[in-house]
Amino acid sequence: MVRFLAADLDGTLLTSEKTITPYTRQVLLEAQKHGLTIILASGRPLYSILPFAEQLELQKFGGFIISFNGSLVWDYAKGKAIKEQAIPLSLIPELVKAVGSDFRIHGYKGNNIVIQGKPDERSNYISRANKMPLIETNDFAQTITEAQHKCLVTGAPRKLWHLEKRLRKQFEAHFSICRSESFLLEIMPKGIDKADALRELLERVGGKTNELLCCGDGYNDLNMMRLAGISCAPGNAKKPVKQAASFVTKSNDRDGVAHAVVQFILN
Repeated sequence: MVRFLAADLDGTLLTSEKTITPYTRQVLLEAQKHGLTIILASGRPLYSILPFAEQLELQKFGGFIISFNGSLVWDYAKGKAIKEQAIPLSLIPELVKAVGSDFRIHGYKGNNIVIQGKPDERSNYISRANKMPLIETNDFAQTITEAQHKCLVTGAPRKLWHLEKRLRKQFEAHFSICRSESFLLEIMPKGIDKADALRELLERVGGKTNELLCCGDGYNDLNMMRLAGISCAPGNAKKPVKQAASFVTKSNDRDGVAHAVVQFILN
């Protein structure tokens, strides 16, 4: 019996236009009336997930949010964090130096995204997707004044692959690093992963992994999909994600998550 749905947002629950379709919303509201608990599990900051949680009425039905890939877990009904972990400010200057000038590093300040240097199309994509304005700076370490749940690094895919290897080695004791897109590297506190956050959350609410339906499309979804009793990948998912999934549903632009919910929960 499926009691929990953990769904990634971008490329999974959201369409290419970054919206939840009326049909998907209707299906998920109906499923929650039947006892389903929804967990929105995303690399996005909490601020940019909250509007989708509101659309799905998670406060009414007692849903949860896993943001920053798991460094912040939010009880939406109670309006409070139940887990929070951040990169210490003291590590930011060393990280900036290691990233260098060939890449763009991004962080968060309030409801804004801070970027070192001038934004390019990748930075603008991040800003638009999250609906958070960019703050440009020539001194990232000085501008960032609060501990970071996550930092982002963008760049040309091949060069970014080499940087990823170097950062993993240099900061092995401090950071968890994953690739969510070919051009986007996500840097979190050590030990942060959607799967670990999900496991801890299920233990907290008395749930079991075999009661979990998990939907995701990206590399940072792989571990949580392996955790779930049932995992589904939308038709647009990365090839390794499809291979790891229990089944492949329709694409994110064709209500893939809703069709999975109908098949396994409302059928």
